[in-house]
Amino acid sequence: MLDSFRHIHFIGIGGSGISSIAYLATAHRIKVTGSDVAESPITEGLKKEGIDVVIGHKKENLSDLVELVVYTEAIDQGKNPEFLEAKKRHIPMLSYFEAIGEISKNKKTIAVIGTHGKTTITAMLGQALSAAKLDPTVILGAQVSAFNNKNIRIGHSEWFVVEGCEYRKSFMSLKPFGAVLMSCEAEHLDYYKNEENYVNAFIEFVKKIPKDGFLVFNEDNSNSVKVSDYCAGQRIPVDSKLIKSLNIKPNVPGDFNKDNAVFAFVTAEIMGADEGLIKKELENFKGASRRLEIIGEVGGVTVISDYAHHPTEIQATLKALRKEYEGRRIICVYQPHQYARTLSIMNDLPDSFGDVDILIIPNIYAARDNEEDKKKINAEKLIKMISKKHPNAIWGEDFATTLDMLKKAVQKGDLLLIMGAGDVFEVGDQFIIDRLKTL
Repeated sequence: MLDSFRHIHFIGIGGSGISSIAYLATAHRIKVTGSDVAESPITEGLKKEGIDVVIGHKKENLSDLVELVVYTEAIDQGKNPEFLEAKKRHIPMLSYFEAIGEISKNKKTIAVIGTHGKTTITAMLGQALSAAKLDPTVILGAQVSAFNNKNIRIGHSEWFVVEGCEYRKSFMSLKPFGAVLMSCEAEHLDYYKNEENYVNAFIEFVKKIPKDGFLVFNEDNSNSVKVSDYCAGQRIPVDSKLIKSLNIKPNVPGDFNKDNAVFAFVTAEIMGADEGLIKKELENFKGASRRLEIIGEVGGVTVISDYAHHPTEIQATLKALRKEYEGRRIICVYQPHQYARTLSIMNDLPDSFGDVDILIIPNIYAARDNEEDKKKINAEKLIKMISKKHPNAIWGEDFATTLDMLKKAVQKGDLLLIMGAGDVFEVGDQFIIDRLKTL
């Protein structure tokens, strides 16, 4: 698909997913330009590849030579000047997920799907297959050290491993040969409304797997089992007994990462990789960005950044850290992600932070939210709910206020956890910068 265009422009090129296609297009010697609302480590990395990245969206960013526009679904299509200009000029356009779908049509695609573990399993599987010389192309929503700190590994075989996103059924753009489903727990209820609709989306997806394809699924998860019944290809169950017997120990904390490793192992084995090579590589796995990532050790404080935003993920992450860093205080900055999503999980959040000594919650990260959602819930209301079970829960307001609180609260020997799917990682980066100035 990419090779038929000479110049592709990316709207929102700094996104964790869309940037991967920009890298891929550049590797195919296609002219790539792009824009985003702000500088970031991702935009800086793209510039180092020689990609022309402009900060700020304006119609002038689209040259007369642009032949295709790929855009992130985070933009407002009714207001974004570049999207409107492309539409006016009848330039072909694809969303990020549609572009991924086009790539998958010409590959033997393995999609990693589910509520939890997608990014890590995709990274593990891609790394294992690479070590086993299967040379896959891998695209996921985080940077991986084994992939030169990029969110893509560009391979030259028929295999394409991709992290599939279920939001708005985006993964339906893919043409899967196989899939990995570790969990299926109600999420994105601003779109799906209820668990049944959510599970039905996965059923619809696995129906696309051909008879000679396969599905690796979690036999201990009832929804995953239900979904697997609709797969026409080979069904390969993974359960706690298999996880225990294989006993794979990746170089990252958390029992859930041992689970992730087994799903990657089983999938790589089905794809023809050598068992010994797979296991060795998985036990060398050092994680992906913002997945229990240690971003700094400063003044006796360990700073960890994590993407968890769902109650189940939060509890699993905190359990892993409490076990790994036994005896140390855990100070957590948790940024709720989306007002509508926060509203759907708010009754489960108060029980999610039992392993935290001090909890600071800054304002909710807004994404695709309407004014009605914002009236129903905010960080201050959330703190009032959580503080009934957690006395050391504090409303952090904006990031500046949160950082002031951290300066007073964090002591030598503490573990500082920065958690959430929004831009809360900036708090961790700034904390390290500020802390270094005091040493």
